Amino acid sequence: MLLTPIGVSKQEDPSMSPSEFFIGFLNRLEGWKTKCKNLHWAAPKKNIHVYLDEFLDILSEYQDGLAEGYMGILGKMQPNVIKGTPSDSLNAIDFINEVRGATIVFYDKIPQETIYKGIASECETFIQNINKYKYLFELCDIRPY
Repeated sequence: MLLTPIGVSKQEDPSMSPSEFFIGFLNRLEGWKTKCKNLHWAAPKKNIHVYLDEFLDILSEYQDGLAEGYMGILGKMQPNVIKGTPSDSLNAIDFINEVRGATIVFYDKIPQETIYKGIASECETFIQNINKYKYLFELCDIRPY
């Protein structure tokens, strides 16, 4: 049985620094905020329109908390590093599934050192919110755009 040495994080790419790891996910969140707003504007029904607006607030709050937690551990980021990663999802179900899958992968790779436990805890809450909105989105009439 192989064990991970103490002090080695679960990041998939060992050449990726913790800063690159967190900035990469912050960029995904930025892209999802744009996609969420686009889907909100293109919503076929009011219920999904409202839920997408609510989920955008959750995305924004989570991104802000993650960025501030990251900077509390690793220091300030430059003012030009956040550049949204585009999402190609065309409906709310595909979108929430994309967010859910990528967030679970991110969570599983958060470094295990004690200093990162708050970030992991906030991510767990975000995953719970994703699950809630996945359920709510599935209650809506979602047709392709």
